[in-house]
This record gives sequence, C-alpha cells and structure tokens, in this order.
Amino acid sequence: MTRPAVSRRALLHQSTQDRVKQFIIDNALQPGDPLPPEGELARQLGVSRPSMREAMRALQTIGVVEARHGVGTFVGTFSFEAFTSALEFQITIEQRQDDQAIARELHELVAIREVLESAVVARLAGSYSEDDIAELYGLTEEMERAAAKGELFAEQDLLFHQLLYRPAGNRLLLRMLESFWTISDRVRQVTPSPEYLQQTARDHRVLVDALAAGDGPAASEAMRVHFSGILRWFDERGENHGLIGYPDAPAESSEVRP
Repeated sequence: MTRPAVSRRALLHQSTQDRVKQFIIDNALQPGDPLPPEGELARQLGVSRPSMREAMRALQTIGVVEARHGVGTFVGTFSFEAFTSALEFQITIEQRQDDQAIARELHELVAIREVLESAVVARLAGSYSEDDIAELYGLTEEMERAAAKGELFAEQDLLFHQLLYRPAGNRLLLRMLESFWTISDRVRQVTPSPEYLQQTARDHRVLVDALAAGDGPAASEAMRVHFSGILRWFDERGENHGLIGYPDAPAESSEVRP
C-alpha cells in the first residue's frame, strides 16, 4: 500500500519545529529559560515569521515551549499530559465509531501495563519498608470494605498505585505509569459489578502479601493475574456494553481504576 505523499508545507512545518528544538539543545537552555522573540528567532533560524508562528503553536501543544501572555515564550517543562489527552481522545473517537466493541487502544494499553508493571513489582519486591507495607495493607483493607458494600474505591486505588512504585525512585517511570493509569480511568464509564470490585480488592491483597514476603516472582504473577482479570472483564462486557465515553469531569471521576 502506497503511503500518501507528504506535502511540502508539512515538511517545512516539521523542519521548523526541529530547528527550534535544536536551537534549545545547542544553547543548553533549560525548562523555564526564555527564548528569543519570535521574529528574532525566525531570523536566526532562517525561516519566515508565519512558519515560525505555526511551529511555535505546535511545539506549545506538546509542551516543548510555553507561551506566557504579555511576557514571552519559554522552554517548556516536560509533561505527559499532552500524550494522555491525545490518547484519551483517540480511544473515545474509536468507541463512538463502533460502540459495540471495546476500543482496541484501551485493550492494548492495559496489556502494556500488564507487561510493564509485572516487571516493575518483581524488581521492587524486598525494597519496601515496614511502614510502606503497612500503608499498602491499610489501603487494601479500605478497598475490601468498600467492595463488600458494592462501592467504588478510586481514591484508595490511586494512592495504592502511587505508593507501589515510589521505591523505584524513577520519576520518569512514575509519571509514565500514572499517565497510562489516568487514561484508563478517564475513558471508562461502566461501573463494575460488586463481584468484580471484590476480586479487584483481593488481587491487591495478594500482591501486597507477595511484596511483604519479598517474593518478586509471586508479586509479578499477582500483577499479571490482576490485569488478566481486567482484560477478561473488558472482553466479557465490551460486546454488549459501551465501556468508554468522554466523561464530564475526568479529573474527579469516581470509577474504579485498575
């Protein structure tokens, strides 16, 4: 299959963005550092003002630069929010095109999480303090009490996952996992059954038991089983129920998060 030809304008647009990024690298600019005024930067890079304006808008969208009204343009601070929002939107669009099937991207996203998080907990087993384990058990107990009443436990699940990967000491990893987790939460609308909630809470306890014992393989297997249950739930419910939609207030969604 022949790919559609890339327009000259698109190539110029990408080239200008690449020049701006290279300018930032060559000048050792850090997040928050100011960039030259748009006209001056266009002159230095040998591009037109319209091309520079268009490139800066695109770079602002993905967080490479930050425009401050009345102040100027600065090197942006890295964030996964642009990625999160874009993938969330794509999943929502796909679901609306075919509301009888679960969005492929959401299913694949959970599968990626299974592979990545199973490996991470295996490596972290044995690195948790007694206080960490006690806090994880405490959150698990709160989940179990909520599940027994058929109630969701989004807040506890968020805190659980944040604590779970904190010992890694890898900020990029933590932000990436939280981004994946946020997408899963934002796009799912269907409330799981009480049985599913109870099983999810049990899955968390089995995982903490393995971590408390310092058993990496058992922790990895517990995480794998947990995500397998999520994928199975998707498959069983996806055919007859729309699983996702564009929430009115995603940041405060009360749905359970895997």
